[in-house]
Amino acid sequence: MSEFSSVRKRTAAANPYSSLGSSYQRQEAKRIEKMCEALAQHEKVPPWAQNLLQQLAPLLGMLAQLLDTVGPYITQFFMMCYTVYDMLPGHIITALYGVGLCFFGGSFPSAIAALETFRISGGDRVMSCLRDLWTDFLAVREANKEDDKKDDDGDGVADVDQVSKKELLTRKIGMVLRSVNPDRIMTALGGLAQAFSGVLVILKVQFARTISLAVSISDMLHKPARLLLAKPLATLIPPDYHHWIMPVLDIACKSIAFSIAWFIQRIISACHSAALGGLLAARHLLKFANERNLVQIEEADTLIDEAAGWLLAGVGLYFQLSNFMQLPFWLSVLLFPLSALETVLQWAVTWSK
Repeated sequence: MSEFSSVRKRTAAANPYSSLGSSYQRQEAKRIEKMCEALAQHEKVPPWAQNLLQQLAPLLGMLAQLLDTVGPYITQFFMMCYTVYDMLPGHIITALYGVGLCFFGGSFPSAIAALETFRISGGDRVMSCLRDLWTDFLAVREANKEDDKKDDDGDGVADVDQVSKKELLTRKIGMVLRSVNPDRIMTALGGLAQAFSGVLVILKVQFARTISLAVSISDMLHKPARLLLAKPLATLIPPDYHHWIMPVLDIACKSIAFSIAWFIQRIISACHSAALGGLLAARHLLKFANERNLVQIEEADTLIDEAAGWLLAGVGLYFQLSNFMQLPFWLSVLLFPLSALETVLQWAVTWSK
């Protein structure tokens, strides 16, 4: 038994793809690694990028394989959520949105503000652009699967597994160019860029105090960092890399300032979203109950919705503050795209010119 285990460990170490996905997905990961290596060998790629691509090639292959493995399940989950969303009454959807704000609003202050801006100022166009890009992505995916099956010489081995790294890269680039609609892609990307720029302008105004705080903290950290850390780093880092010391210190100062400023903003957003979400959920649940004749209580004549809303707000705020505005692990996995969007928006709003 121990001998079998040692053999299995040696096999897994030799082939990092062996524990992930189907055989097709493992082969596809190896092809992606080969294409990265071919790109690294191109004469116009700078030396530092060549080394980086060669080192990241196995990781990129495994990442692509992981996405190809879990991607369909994530897509099915969100399609199921959309189906449920389409079936639910409007007041229930709004109430659920309020509950989400109440318990998780402090985790996504800029993302929620951006989505609200999209909704008010042309969200339909953004969704249309995303659908167009998704259509082209599916077309490339299907074309890639068909290309991987081709065996023009009839020797029983797929052509993509017999060509060199450079030929494979050229072949796949040509396959992508043949599969997509360039006009549709350019129009979609232009629409998304325009929408993103508009949202950034609005978010900069909305979070102006947070941006000002981040910039001020960063400026105050620069001098101590330069005086206290520049010389010790110079003694530790080889002379050839000394020109990287100040940029790294600058990024470190900005990162610390960014974290402090946005943590304070998350506390403020948690308080605001808890109150807003709690009242929103209670009021729309009361409206739904009235519409279904479950109760006969006019909203203007009762404080039941206010009491329930503030009680829910208190519970939601306690939940957010006790977890430092962090999501539970299982929910952070499901909402990873939203978390990534939140991080990108925060950096873009804070540091973009």
